[in-house]
Amino acid sequence: MNNKKIHTVCSLIFTFLFAGLNIFEYSFVHTLEAQNLHLMARGKIFPTQNSLDTLETLPPPLPGDKYDIVFMKLELELDPSIHYVKGKAKIYIIPKEDSDSISLQLHDSLQVEYVNFHGNFLNYSRPGIHALIIKFPEFLHKGELDSLEIMYQGDPPEYLGENAFFTGFHNGKPILWTLSEPYGAFTWFPCKITLDDKIDSTDIVIQCHLDYQAASIGMPVKTDTLEGWVKTSWKHRYPVASYLIGVAVGDYQTYIEEVPTQYGTITTYNYVYSGDISQQQAATSGLFPVYALYSELFGPYPFIEEKYGHLECGMGGGMEHQTLTFAGQFNHHILSHELAHSWFGNKITTGSWTDIWLNEGLASYATGLTYQYMFDGFYWKKWKTETIAAVCQQPNGSVIVDDTTFAGRIFDARLSYHKASLVLHMIRFLIGDSAFFRALQNYAANPLLSYGYARTFDLIGQFETSSGINLSEFTAQWLYGEGYPTYTIDWGISGNDTLELSIWQQTSSPSVAFFDMPVEIGIKGAMNDTLIRLNPSFSGEQFQIPLTFTPDSLVFDPNLWLISANNRVNGIKYEPHETLRVYPNPATSFFYLPVTFSLPIQLTVFDLSGRIIRQCQVIQRSVPVDDLEAGIYIIALSNGKTTAYTKLIKQ
Repeated sequence: MNNKKIHTVCSLIFTFLFAGLNIFEYSFVHTLEAQNLHLMARGKIFPTQNSLDTLETLPPPLPGDKYDIVFMKLELELDPSIHYVKGKAKIYIIPKEDSDSISLQLHDSLQVEYVNFHGNFLNYSRPGIHALIIKFPEFLHKGELDSLEIMYQGDPPEYLGENAFFTGFHNGKPILWTLSEPYGAFTWFPCKITLDDKIDSTDIVIQCHLDYQAASIGMPVKTDTLEGWVKTSWKHRYPVASYLIGVAVGDYQTYIEEVPTQYGTITTYNYVYSGDISQQQAATSGLFPVYALYSELFGPYPFIEEKYGHLECGMGGGMEHQTLTFAGQFNHHILSHELAHSWFGNKITTGSWTDIWLNEGLASYATGLTYQYMFDGFYWKKWKTETIAAVCQQPNGSVIVDDTTFAGRIFDARLSYHKASLVLHMIRFLIGDSAFFRALQNYAANPLLSYGYARTFDLIGQFETSSGINLSEFTAQWLYGEGYPTYTIDWGISGNDTLELSIWQQTSSPSVAFFDMPVEIGIKGAMNDTLIRLNPSFSGEQFQIPLTFTPDSLVFDPNLWLISANNRVNGIKYEPHETLRVYPNPATSFFYLPVTFSLPIQLTVFDLSGRIIRQCQVIQRSVPVDDLEAGIYIIALSNGKTTAYTKLIKQ
């Protein structure tokens, strides 16, 4: 979902012109204030404090929920002018053990009319924990398919400070749509909200007034008109998490596109508000190269036997309902993000909200890859620069979610989207493109995960298997740890064009003492340049790099691989004097000046950053250095007309 669903990074609007036709807006909003404005525009506001302080808590684990939902037929009567739902859910289950009861989650504000089991009305209880506990007249047997039917109705409420069921207006006409992530599905239909049991197969039937058109996930299969009402049916034959089921009703017109990919044609159904739809058509047709790119990088579109599609609604961002993205704006940034969820979030869904980065980080990085491989790469550096800046606005915060009771923390744009996407970028830097993209394809195709759930170790394990590199320390620092590093590079040139540099690191959070990451440094000279990769293992580590030219500048992390901020490069360029040789060198307590230099003379001691450590006039050849810290220094002797340089190593 596009943060939740709003993608907020930095104050930046790029206008994209693609294929001579399609114009997209790339909007990044920098501040938390602006992020909240986006959330309000979408009709979803997350409290700034922990929800548990002022609102409800999550429903407790339910008794009698040891069963699999293998099929659900959800029949809904919806009027977009009324915030109300009437529904009938027919649910087919397979018990995991013999049991005489099952439990579903259904908000207490929704009224259950009846529970039908084989033509008989069953007893049920509502214990006040948003549960529907159904008692059977006899035990259901483990492994045996059975079914029941639940009739219910009510006004879907807010839950944990957020809505899942929305009504509003567009150009004076009523509209209705849902957005259930993370916990809202049970506020409008009976289900499980736990991330451990997908509904294997689903039928959705929506009855609404003839003036409106309804939409849902899956393939449209039937439409019937009955005395001023229209009833439309969809079937979806892929497993789906309850929060990925979405419905909408409004004054829609539709158009269908056929998208060619190397694995076959994807049929897309697009539902947009009646009127001028040229902008929406330009945006959805401009997405064609993204389908091709994602298919090449991640494998075939996971729901190719059915469809994909887009639906316009009143939210501020987008939501990746399975096979049908809901979006308030049709632009490249939102639509490419939501499409990527088809692989990462829908086909393979996070098995815990603590690991939401598996959904949002992968989808965010996929959007970044469109800026690398499309638009001639023009926006790739801009995307990296602004995303790094967004992450480093604050010094703390981990990618792994530490409070899953608070939707605002789960879908924190800075951490769950931007930092998570850059963590993937750094893994790519560590293991290389070949291993990185091979791991993503293997992850997406893993039969143990496909159309099911995954955890962090599943994805990290693919990267480790693909590369042969142990990522446990990286995971501890960058996923579970907080903050980011700031680097200072001190450099200078000694004899024979040898680059001598020290790499210092400070961390923004005490949770990580030192981020163990390789760094790239660009070295530039008048006629030459080169790129080196170093692996500092502690702050202040010194390196000597032989060169074939004399550099005049260094650039830290020129390709923007690292999450870091406020970095500095300090250097001094000098030409060593052929006759200036101080001794002993290395020195411990003093060194001598050679007799070729007349006294008195001006002496200046620099560190490798060019900072003056000492400056004085010397009148004797023995120069004390007891007070200098161990390290590399530059000695300059000047008689007012010429200056000679040499290097001194202090032990």
